[in-house]
Amino acid sequence: MDSIHVRANLDESLNALTDELVRLSSKIDTAVDQAMRAYSDCDVDLAQQIIAKDANINAKRFEIEERCLHIMVTQQPVAGDLRMIVTAMNIVTELERMGDHAAGIAKLALRVEEVPKRDIPNGIFQLASQCRDMVRRALVAFTQRDAGLAYAVADHDDSLDNQYRMLFHKTVAETRDASKSTDHLLSVLFVAHNLERIGDRATNIAERVIFMTSGKLTELNV
Repeated sequence: MDSIHVRANLDESLNALTDELVRLSSKIDTAVDQAMRAYSDCDVDLAQQIIAKDANINAKRFEIEERCLHIMVTQQPVAGDLRMIVTAMNIVTELERMGDHAAGIAKLALRVEEVPKRDIPNGIFQLASQCRDMVRRALVAFTQRDAGLAYAVADHDDSLDNQYRMLFHKTVAETRDASKSTDHLLSVLFVAHNLERIGDRATNIAERVIFMTSGKLTELNV
């Protein structure tokens, strides 16, 4: 097989790999969105669906990892192509763990289902919106090989962390109010923690995109 055909086959494999990651990231985005709805609405059925689908996300992770290994073994990628595959393996791990965080939020919806209708701080929905946006932009940075956008994702994590800290301290202060449900306030803290961790994982993806485009491993937001 001549070099042109080898290159074409490798490009086709890498494009298919990218498409798989984009589809998985879309499933993660949906899982986080639905988990927040299940939590805010105390929707037990939706929460159980999200938890059940987490096994599918885990299986997809291993499937994509096997695809990566197959490409490395059979097509012998070098330089930038090899960095792209290694980056894909790291990204799929981060996405799978984001799915775990979404399932964690859904499990909280089950625990608070019998708590009377409660106030949920707007800050928690802002956290969810921001972390979802970070994940989407991190994947765009990956698909477009855009290191500048990857750095922007990491910069946005500072804002997310600040919002998380403000919400954390405000919620902890409310636990001193005897009229507030401690169980509910603790659930708010756990949901916020899961969302903050999703933002951290988006930053991890951004770091890997920078590695893919430059060959340099850079730890952001230390």
